[in-house]
Amino acid sequence: MARAAKILILVLILLLLAGAGYASQKLTLIGWNSVVEYKSQYLAQLPRGSSSEPLALRVVLIVVDGLRLDVSRKLPNLNELRKDGADLAVKVGQPSLSYPGWTVISSGAWQEISGVTTNWYKGPVQADNLFKVASDSGLPAVAIGSPGWKKLFGPYLTEAMTVEEPPEEAPPEEWAKVDEETYRLASEALDKFSSGFILIHFVGTDAMAHNYGGASRELLDEALRVDGFIGKLVQKLDFEKDVIIVTADHGHIDRGGHGGWEEVVLKVPLVLKGKPIRKGLYTEQTQADIAPTVAALLGIPYPVHSQGRPLLELIEASAEIKGRKGLNAALQLAGFYDSYAKALGSSPFASGILSKYREKLASGEEGSFEQFYRELQAKAAAVRSARLWRERLARLPIALLLALVPLLYLLNYRKRLRSLLIPLAFALLYFAFYNALFFGRGYNWSLSAFNTEAQIKAFFNERLLDAAISFVVAGLLLALFSWKKPVFEAFERAVSYAFFTGYWILLQVLAFYWLYNYRFSWYIPDLKLGFKYYLDLLQMVPVGFLSLIVAPLAILIGMGIRRWRKIPAEGGG
Repeated sequence: MARAAKILILVLILLLLAGAGYASQKLTLIGWNSVVEYKSQYLAQLPRGSSSEPLALRVVLIVVDGLRLDVSRKLPNLNELRKDGADLAVKVGQPSLSYPGWTVISSGAWQEISGVTTNWYKGPVQADNLFKVASDSGLPAVAIGSPGWKKLFGPYLTEAMTVEEPPEEAPPEEWAKVDEETYRLASEALDKFSSGFILIHFVGTDAMAHNYGGASRELLDEALRVDGFIGKLVQKLDFEKDVIIVTADHGHIDRGGHGGWEEVVLKVPLVLKGKPIRKGLYTEQTQADIAPTVAALLGIPYPVHSQGRPLLELIEASAEIKGRKGLNAALQLAGFYDSYAKALGSSPFASGILSKYREKLASGEEGSFEQFYRELQAKAAAVRSARLWRERLARLPIALLLALVPLLYLLNYRKRLRSLLIPLAFALLYFAFYNALFFGRGYNWSLSAFNTEAQIKAFFNERLLDAAISFVVAGLLLALFSWKKPVFEAFERAVSYAFFTGYWILLQVLAFYWLYNYRFSWYIPDLKLGFKYYLDLLQMVPVGFLSLIVAPLAILIGMGIRRWRKIPAEGGG
């Protein structure tokens, strides 16, 4: 009877592992869709602030898609602009993809606020943005380049000049033609529009990085070609009236991908030149600062959902003018963050911070806006963190319960825990195999791991296959190691191997669940940990289902070897 009860428990463990594999399939879809279909809770209708003195009649913003900071340092025309203007780097948000980056550049709102989290976003963008503010202010709002800009901002553009793009895998000469056509249209636009906000987007560099790598000769060649076009466009500008800004939406890893957290992906150039721009080398800022800086230069209201700040230290103007622009920005930020606090179920805080700095801001006191902004951002981060921790405390009992209940299985071995060391060792061997296959290929827990969107499905299918191969190979090695053991003991070892493998994956999944839940309705989780969570769930699928095969297979292997060698099992049957 005792043997029958033990067998029943072992079979139940296998069924539970298969159930965990099935549940993991569902959770992968829920987690993926929570990011892809994320809906922002923060896009309340807010009143726009006041206009201010225009410091430039026209701002020309050039986005060189996928241009890494180090590659940008090799471009002679861009370096000339650096020498005569403001030179700095900006940090990109996550996920570091094109549509999300374009939206941050144009709105000053990070992905969590704008709701634009992938390149599959179906516009128009709901966050207030430079195109909308400029057109509402009676200025031209023009986008030149990829059709994606029209998809995202079409209703707000006074004119969209799009370039048809070939398949991403097209040869370099095809993408060179795209950038050449972009230059031609940009040249026409600069002749046509003498004021307003003009955005020019060169996309060939991104295609070269995807096709040949972020540090490739092909990328540099196309970047140099685009740099030549920038040099020609500069000749059409009057820096007494115009400001040019050159930046990128994201960088690329050496293999070509982006979307993740790597420094070469997240750090991109920002170069500005014009009469109101103070020359110099500046410290790193953020991509969200571009939109409010453009608004300050044009003298238009700031986009109401912007989280960035106008880079007043780059602006050459009187203290009085900078004071007005700083105060306008502070009023916009206070309005947004009080709304943000309300959406998070917290008390408004931004107006109180503003009242502390209002007099200094109005006077244009040097550094006062930066102090106000730092305090505001720190408080906003604290409010967000407080809600996260409230929810983490609520999930903690569930996470602990799910983590501890499986340990009841070990009660069967309370008098012979040493017998579990062998299956535990082979479970560790599974993780060694799996991680060797993953990290050995140069991958990280990052969306940059796959180079193009077309590779996503294949990439994750490969991870399923890696887990399946690793689990079966380690399980077969355990079976070979245990072939002399009695049938029941070999079966026990195989089940315990599956249990320890599944349990360690479960603990990692639960750690992420405790930190961020399995649905994301009001925030974007840490995407490095989120990527690992997704891979853990994928591992559980083959581990769970293959447990039903590996455990019985251990018995058959042992019986087969004993029959072949005509040796009875140790200890009898």
